[in-house]
Amino acid sequence: MTKYLLYPGCVASVRELGYEMAMRAVFKRLGAELRQRDDFNCCMPACLVHSVDYKRGLALTTRNLAIAEEEALPLLSLCSSCFGNLSRAKYLLDHDPELKEDVNKILGEVGRKYHGKVKVEHVVTALHEDYTPEMLMSLSVEPLKELKVAPFYGCHLFLPQRYVGFDDPNFPEKLDHLIEMTGATSVDYHEKTSCCIGCGSFFGKVSEDAALKLAEAILDDVKKKGADAIVATCPFCMMQLEMGQIKLKEMKGKEYNLPVVHYVDILGLSMGLKPSELGLDLRRLDLTPLLTKLGKS
Repeated sequence: MTKYLLYPGCVASVRELGYEMAMRAVFKRLGAELRQRDDFNCCMPACLVHSVDYKRGLALTTRNLAIAEEEALPLLSLCSSCFGNLSRAKYLLDHDPELKEDVNKILGEVGRKYHGKVKVEHVVTALHEDYTPEMLMSLSVEPLKELKVAPFYGCHLFLPQRYVGFDDPNFPEKLDHLIEMTGATSVDYHEKTSCCIGCGSFFGKVSEDAALKLAEAILDDVKKKGADAIVATCPFCMMQLEMGQIKLKEMKGKEYNLPVVHYVDILGLSMGLKPSELGLDLRRLDLTPLLTKLGKS
């Protein structure tokens, strides 16, 4: 049995609860054990505390890595942004002994120490590396042959490459491959690796406006390619592309009717899990037409 220490982050458990339900259901079907701790803190994106006190901001991120080391388990993140921030902290400390020593002095104030032994994983990286696409294909007992989806990689799953090391930084393809293992068709399009601006959308009107423009460009491109849905890897991306459709309908009258799901959603459906088990009734957009097309409504 594969064991992980689950790092839920801030967004998935509150704003995309359906996604967390789907992830738990899929990993349970895979036979994985998800252990939990109740003493994690925010992953601390570099735009927050780091800009005020770099080393203390890094220490706050690293505290989560130290907790995972106490459990001697891989740290499994639900969120691509969390994955990127945790991977960044690990890379910086593992490659700079002096910085690691300074950060450990700060962690020592709360009785913790980072040793550099933890493995940081993301839901998608774990599925690809620990279980392999071929194994997932063998478990897809109800292949989604009628489904055409647009993969949305976002940023932090594969960038910066020196931190995360998961996929080609210029032409990522592993999500496409995983999608094909479910029987669905992965549609190529220009905006598949664009930024949704994620948590930056919370920082005032300018960022909100920028987020809406980015969402519009992504949604226009996907719609033009005739995809049935968008498959994301990050709850921030899911939220931005869902809210983007709602706002663009209100402000411009544009109707996309594009379901936004996570990879574990389509994987779960192909494995025979029920929509209710995957929390598909808890999403912002109506997934009934998509489920009807797949014969799963």
